Amino acid sequence: MPYADLSFDQWNDLSDGAAGRLAQEIADRHDLTVVGLKSTAYVGRSHRVALFDRDGMRFALVPGGRPALGYDAARFQPVSHQAVSYADSASEFGLPPLVEYVDAMTSPVRRVEMPAMLVAVEAFDPCEVPLAPDDPRVLELLASRGDRLGGVSTFRSAGGLRVEFDQAGQVVRARATREVSFDEGMSGLASIGLRTTTADEWEWACGAGAATLFRWGDDCPNDGYPFDYKTGPHRQKNLWGLAIGQDPYKHETTTERTIVCGGDGGSTTCGGSGFFLGWLTLATAYCDKEFGQWLASDDGYADEILTRPVIELS
Repeated sequence: MPYADLSFDQWNDLSDGAAGRLAQEIADRHDLTVVGLKSTAYVGRSHRVALFDRDGMRFALVPGGRPALGYDAARFQPVSHQAVSYADSASEFGLPPLVEYVDAMTSPVRRVEMPAMLVAVEAFDPCEVPLAPDDPRVLELLASRGDRLGGVSTFRSAGGLRVEFDQAGQVVRARATREVSFDEGMSGLASIGLRTTTADEWEWACGAGAATLFRWGDDCPNDGYPFDYKTGPHRQKNLWGLAIGQDPYKHETTTERTIVCGGDGGSTTCGGSGFFLGWLTLATAYCDKEFGQWLASDDGYADEILTRPVIELS
């Protein structure tokens, strides 16, 4: 069976030994290293996660299938605090009825043939350039700050330099940022044999087949925005083992330039639009068409271009 035909049920039905051998075959074929194979659970669902390393970038196996993507807003039954929060927002901003709004802000229900693939555990910022600990820029920063770096685990300079330290004060990771366009970012991924997700792939990677509004269910907190919560189901890695859709400020691009996923750049939260609307930006099928079109326009601006790299299985 071709690796790309591997479905969720087929993968989880394998014995541990067979799954380990298959993971190693995938790694050998794609010049990767297997770094983990474990059973995990997320909001009551279980799955076997396979993790791979490619030049320091971690990938997880996401099985394929023919999942239903999108969201049917007609089936959404808001709890009381969601309804009250939305009613307040609708009154202030002149919004349509709740179901109509949710329908407008989520992608339509559809069935999609999805191949198995390897998806990056963390979003990737092509604006970032990794630096060695002894890079002159890092050494200059250390010399200029001296003892003032004592006890700091991460330091960000005004010039776009980010340096992370261990408990002993040694540099463990350093990165510099540069401004790039969307096309430059996508070309940069292609140059290292990767691409970003399509909108369909992103939804499948995020929701892992969950039919609820959010990947963890239909409910959400009623006394703060996602950014206010440092713990919770949105901060946990999902069923596939991906850190995805965790922060509305960290929206991700897709192959379709006007479609971004996983957030709205924080505009809803920053604008104080209401707690339910703030959480809605983390809905698996959330799609703010106006925001995506603005980002793709000449007026659009983002200080980072986050992507979710994919390795296609052959």
